[in-house]
Formats: sequence, structure tokens, C-alpha cells
Amino acid sequence: MGVITLLAAFSFVAALLLDFNFVSPYATIQEDLAYLSNHLQNQQISVWSWLITSSMTFVAIPFYLLLFHRRIKVLSWLNALMLLGASVGFLMMGLTGLGLFHDLTEVVQKGIELTDEQTRLDLLTVFHDEQFYRHVGSSFLGIFVFGLGLTKFWIKGYPLVSCVLLLVSGPTMIYYNWNDPEHIIRTAAMAGIVIGMTIFGVRLINKGM
Repeated sequence: MGVITLLAAFSFVAALLLDFNFVSPYATIQEDLAYLSNHLQNQQISVWSWLITSSMTFVAIPFYLLLFHRRIKVLSWLNALMLLGASVGFLMMGLTGLGLFHDLTEVVQKGIELTDEQTRLDLLTVFHDEQFYRHVGSSFLGIFVFGLGLTKFWIKGYPLVSCVLLLVSGPTMIYYNWNDPEHIIRTAAMAGIVIGMTIFGVRLINKGM
């Protein structure tokens, strides 16, 4: 479970670092599409990184249940559901992103300047859908890590620093996900989640739980 936790945390970090999220409120639709079409490879890499994160999150569910379902019966199943929600959210983001990549590739081949206004709006709508699923997936993850932090109240061996980081960072990330996704506090919350999960994973590997 410790190794799986670390792999899931690192895949989340990699997906965040490779995440392609660009639609400017100050640019025209034409400029936004031109930027997206000029960075198709970045968008494709971002999509696959989130699909890998979805897979790693899903793989972590049975290991998590094996570790905790006898000690914290109700909370462990609720947390597993949150992990499943995060996995599905990231999966939907990845699949939507693949569809966007396919559509953008066709538009680029035909020429953006020849694309009608409705097609441009449809492409941007798909991009916004992709980002919506990212917020959904990361919000489920925020609920999960909050629940994981609560584990400290049942299992005394759970690391205190991890508990505090997850209890604070989880709700904070959820709030800024929907209210101000670009805020520096959201970035700090995601860092807190990664650090908290890493401490938890290292503790499992070294001493168990």
C-alpha cells in the first residue's frame, strides 16, 4: 500500500506539472484556438498523464481497503468511494481530452481560418468540459485525503504531520477548485496533499500502520 500510495501521489504531481490549461478571458476565440492548435502535443501529453493518474488511483482502492476496512469499517468504504470518484473524474477528463485532441487535429488539417464560428465554440466547450472533469476528480481526491487524515483518530500510529496536512489541504483545494482555480493557495493545498500522502506512504513502507 505504501508503494502504491507513493506512485499515485507522484502520478498526480506529474499530471499537474504536465497539465495543459489555457483559455484566456482576454483573448478572442480565434486566438484561444490558435494557441491550442499550436500546442497539440502538450495537450496530448497532459491527457495521457491524467489517464495514468486515473489508473493509479483506481489500482490504489483495493490496497486501501485491505489495509483499513477492518479497523475503520464505515470511513474506509466512504474513502474508497471518494477514490473511485476521483478515478472516474480523471478518466472522464482524459477521454474528453482525447476527443478534443482528435477534433483539434482535424481542424488544424483543414485550417483554423476556414473553421466556422459554431465549430470554434464547440471546441472551446469541450475544453471547458475537460477542465470541469479535472475539478470534479480533484475535488473527490480532496474529500478522500480529508477522510484519510481522519484516520488518525482511529489509528494512533498514523503520522500526525500527514494528518494535519491532509485535513487542512483537502477542503482548501476543493474550495479553490470551484472559486479560484488559479489562486496560489490552491497550489499550496495541492502541495500539502502530495507531501501528506508521501509521509503516509513512507510510514507504511518503513513501519507499517
